[in-house]
Amino acid sequence: MSLHVQFPDQAWLRDIAGDGAYKRGVGYFKDGAISLSQVSADALAGEARGSHLYPLWFKWQEGAWRWYCSCPAAEGRALCKHLVAAVLVARAGADGGSGEQSSVAVTQRRPRATAKAADLSTFLRAQPAQRLADWLLAMAREDRDIEKRLRLYQASSEPGAMQEALSKALSTGGFMDYRRTLDYAHRLMTVIELLGDVLQRDPAECRGLCEYALKRLFKAVLRIDDSAGAVGECMAEIAALHAQACRAEPPGKSLAKSLWALQAQDDWGLLPIAEYWEALGAQGQLAYAKLVVDVFERLPPIKPRGWDAEGFKVSMLTEALARCRQDFDLLQRVLRRDLSTPRSHLQVVDSLRESGRAREAMAFAENAVKQFPKAAELRAALAECLLDAGLGEDALEQVWVAFQHQPDGGRWDALKLHAGTAWPQWREKALAHVTEKATEPAGQRLRLLLHDGDSAAAIALAYEKPVDSLAMHTLADHLKNTNPVAAAAFYLRLAQSCKDHLHGPGQYKDLVGWLAKSARCERSSQLLDFVAGVRAAHARKTRLLWMLDEAGL
Repeated sequence: MSLHVQFPDQAWLRDIAGDGAYKRGVGYFKDGAISLSQVSADALAGEARGSHLYPLWFKWQEGAWRWYCSCPAAEGRALCKHLVAAVLVARAGADGGSGEQSSVAVTQRRPRATAKAADLSTFLRAQPAQRLADWLLAMAREDRDIEKRLRLYQASSEPGAMQEALSKALSTGGFMDYRRTLDYAHRLMTVIELLGDVLQRDPAECRGLCEYALKRLFKAVLRIDDSAGAVGECMAEIAALHAQACRAEPPGKSLAKSLWALQAQDDWGLLPIAEYWEALGAQGQLAYAKLVVDVFERLPPIKPRGWDAEGFKVSMLTEALARCRQDFDLLQRVLRRDLSTPRSHLQVVDSLRESGRAREAMAFAENAVKQFPKAAELRAALAECLLDAGLGEDALEQVWVAFQHQPDGGRWDALKLHAGTAWPQWREKALAHVTEKATEPAGQRLRLLLHDGDSAAAIALAYEKPVDSLAMHTLADHLKNTNPVAAAAFYLRLAQSCKDHLHGPGQYKDLVGWLAKSARCERSSQLLDFVAGVRAAHARKTRLLWMLDEAGL
């Protein structure tokens, strides 16, 4: 039978897995490290080869994609690098394919680089062990990274030797530029896999090794260029392994001090107390709470308009503690320590409402609105309090004032909700509020019309009044599937707006981009005439002409 695999595309995989796991998954895919035993139109099963064999599956179930991998990084339904690679293998195997497909068939249809990797794998597996050992030793002498990775594999089979091997593997040797940092992150992948192996046989040892690795990485990351976030992703995976080790074999009270010490160095929020609360046990929870509260109590007063870096971090950790303990009084002390912003007041209002203290919440919200009268989010919170108290008209008035201060889609929806059957009148009132003078752009009104689903009125407004380029772009994108003729006209208007500012490749790209979008909707005579005019007026700009040719214009 014909097979048409409809697995998620690369954009979906990157979005769900994150950049780091996605890039590592691409590497596993290219290295031929995935073997699929089953592939159908909406499911796959197989295993990933790393330091370990990791069984995995990925399938469409109950209207959504579900997945499983036995590796530590996939705990909690995370999409790990192995699953990313497996989906890429299935997609590659389905391109132009038909008939029942096995793992062999999938492998044969991989990109050329992956096929070569599979051939190399077959070749290496056919070599005598001694010859492979000689090759590896020679490579290790020439490449320190290879040596460090091999030392890690060696240490994983020798009790007590892992920390020394970790020390060498985690060494940065000074500042690392972007490229060397990516190589360093690749080395950390081996560390993560081996720590996962240790977790399976000895959670306590894994916890200690993870703590050691995180301490080293918290310092190392300050001396490297991790703009790609690859090392940060690895740190997050090691932190997740640390939490898993603590849950697998709860250390109790002894965890309190070491966890607090780690959190003091953790500027990335990788070690949330909620992940460790049960592992601390009753005595450990008390000991941890004392450590945190003692530091919080010693914080100096906040300086006006000053950045309270130390206090911010301690307050975040204390807030998390208060929520774990369900300690209302401590939570209020933390949230009210700094009431210099609308957001801080909003947090207090939300916490009061969550605790069922409706009257206190409304009183606090009223005072907050007096202090920050233009803060739309505070007025929205006050409106919710008033509505809870049965004061619907007062709530509507607050929502209206919030919309006046911040006339966006969210405030529009809130106004619509609170207005109820009176919405038609309020809708006109809201549109009248954002209507600008004829000589000014009407972008805000246009965006609200689109948000409300009134495309016809948005189109009429765009023809009637000047509209800023961002709003015009939003309108054209909104219409390209339902009204391509109108979308083509608006994309062309965007191109016309930049034709007199063609000073270099950046401006050429904008112009050609708008024209290409217009052409995809409709190749109108106006478009063709405009392109001919551009070519005639800029005949000496060979790069622009080449870009037009490449776009088929």
